[in-house]
Amino acid sequence: MIRSRSAAIRLLAAAFALGGLVGGAATMLADRGNHSRSDHGQDGRQGYVARLDQELDLTPAQEETVSGVLRLHEPVMDSMFRAIRAEHPELDQQRMAIRQEIRASLTPEQSTKYDAMLARRDSAHRARKAKNGNK
Repeated sequence: MIRSRSAAIRLLAAAFALGGLVGGAATMLADRGNHSRSDHGQDGRQGYVARLDQELDLTPAQEETVSGVLRLHEPVMDSMFRAIRAEHPELDQQRMAIRQEIRASLTPEQSTKYDAMLARRDSAHRARKAKNGNK
């Protein structure tokens, strides 16, 4: 009885930890689309870690741990998001419509800056895809 109870507790703790890791990775990847550049001018994993640090006041060791967790899970999450995008091409169409509506509300100077910002973001996205062998 005691043995099975401790095994159940260990299993529950492992499931909780794994859920936290996967949830953090999913949040980081989902956050990429919403905030491609953080207040610190960083994107991707570093930007997410910077935002966590800003909210949670992480220690340097915690920052390294979180970054490592995200790095570990990034290929799987990227693969999952590629599959979703492949099955739903309307996501790209929606993104383009959103960009066009935003652009319509900007001044010419802001529009130029917005286009440059999007070009940087799209270039970084293509570089990540190429790095992961997803051309």
